[in-house]
Amino acid sequence: MIRIALYNNKGGVAKSTSVINLAYCFQKAGKKVLVVDCDQQENCFMFFMTAKDSSPILPSDYENIKHTTWTRYIELDACETDQFDYIVFDLPPAMTDEVKRIIHHSGIVFVPTLLGEFEVAGLKKVTVEISKQQARLGGIFITMYQKENDAAILTEFQNVLDAQMMRTVIPFSRTVRESLKAGLPIEAYFIDKKVPRSPTSWKIVDAYDNLALEMMERLEKVDTPVTFQPKGVV
Repeated sequence: MIRIALYNNKGGVAKSTSVINLAYCFQKAGKKVLVVDCDQQENCFMFFMTAKDSSPILPSDYENIKHTTWTRYIELDACETDQFDYIVFDLPPAMTDEVKRIIHHSGIVFVPTLLGEFEVAGLKKVTVEISKQQARLGGIFITMYQKENDAAILTEFQNVLDAQMMRTVIPFSRTVRESLKAGLPIEAYFIDKKVPRSPTSWKIVDAYDNLALEMMERLEKVDTPVTFQPKGVV
């Protein structure tokens, strides 16, 4: 069982969208996934919700994806979490003491970010905090990329971040909002709408598939301890 968090202290970087679509990609690859929504807005929790239930771990429409909230998660025992291959924490865009504890608990953090002139400075704060919490930076990945506007700054980011930056770039897509509104990961939405498969129309689907594969490759090389801690201890 490997715990990973998606975190950036800046909002609007497609963090929850990425958690949803990566969980879908992981389960396609045969992984059992638990999504833990740590944000008070509970966007991921409500997205996967199939029925009101007081159980600590809830089912979703996808057999290998279960979900919960942070407050429910900390009451779980190891026997309840060991059934999963990946536990994915969706963190809020904040740097509170609780967020720091969750970063420490997860052990491995992936950072989604937009391309912009001020983003590099913000990323430095995030990566420093990850290190302070004795967690490992899994990688930084770009979201909502638009080639006509972002090609030059993408090269700058690649030069500055080097190996910290992941190869896969998530392109901008107007369809993402439609899929979230429909309560479906982007690939499931395309299948539901019978969108013809092509490298152009399915670009964002292929990007999330590639990002999930790249993450799994990196996670196989990670030697961060991932043993579960006692109830209530993070």
